[in-house]
Amino acid sequence: MKDTQKAWLKETFGPLVNFHEPMSRHTTFRIGGPATVVTVRDERWLRTLVRWASDGDLALLILGAGSNLLVADAGIKALVVKLAGDFEKIELAEAPDVQDTMINAGAAAMVRALGRYALSRALAGLNFTLGIPGSVGGALRMNAGAWGGCMADVIHAVTVLKPDGDMVTTGRKHLDFTYRSMRLEKGDIIVGGQFRVQPGDREALRKEATAMQKKRAASQPLSEPSAGCVFRNPGGTLTAGELIDKAGLKGLRRGDAQVSSKHANFIINHGCATAADVMGLIETVQETVFKRFGVALEPEVTIVE
Repeated sequence: MKDTQKAWLKETFGPLVNFHEPMSRHTTFRIGGPATVVTVRDERWLRTLVRWASDGDLALLILGAGSNLLVADAGIKALVVKLAGDFEKIELAEAPDVQDTMINAGAAAMVRALGRYALSRALAGLNFTLGIPGSVGGALRMNAGAWGGCMADVIHAVTVLKPDGDMVTTGRKHLDFTYRSMRLEKGDIIVGGQFRVQPGDREALRKEATAMQKKRAASQPLSEPSAGCVFRNPGGTLTAGELIDKAGLKGLRRGDAQVSSKHANFIINHGCATAADVMGLIETVQETVFKRFGVALEPEVTIVE
């Protein structure tokens, strides 16, 4: 980044911009080198930043909860934009059908907070989100899912900011979702989503949520820093975790990074793991699983340099 660009950021955003910020502070892996991080709290300032970056041919990386990121040890060249403030709001919205209820959620709202919001109001359809450790924007971009549900099942519309500063809302039938992905035009930034839910039985929803949480705690290494599931499920009869387990890779360690002995599709950070450590494990797992089963595992975690 040029000195003139740094000066503009400092003058415009003041204490909301941090240069040489360790990305390990912003990812659930607790891994990542330095980046320039600017916090943006409302649409007006996000528009200003996007237009300025476009004029200066400066790449942007939109940061949510950092729950699905592996950031290189050398850091990130792009300007990292952390959404906050207005982008964290969750509120009821007017529904087009009296049988439905709509919830608006900003891109920076935590997915679990969205699930808890619906649960507290006895609204059905979002209990699966209680098992997703990320932000709404990231979860939509990745079409995140758990317990048989995914974001594509419940989304009614998505609002994005275009590179030219226009705000566009697109309904579900025009959104292109696939497994763990939603197609976006280059430069589009998700700023929020509208979710369709239905009134449900409060006690039944509470019991379902409790059962899901207990099962998750019993099967996943929640007390250790990680990025969630590392690989996409390849289809077929075995999940990625089952393939890794059957390949005998549970507990495999490189430096402070380790394939979890509790859930084989998790790589955990024991404290001082580097991105290189994690990448080494990812490559070993891919090579071993392919040799044993002929299955090419694709990373679900996003690797950023």
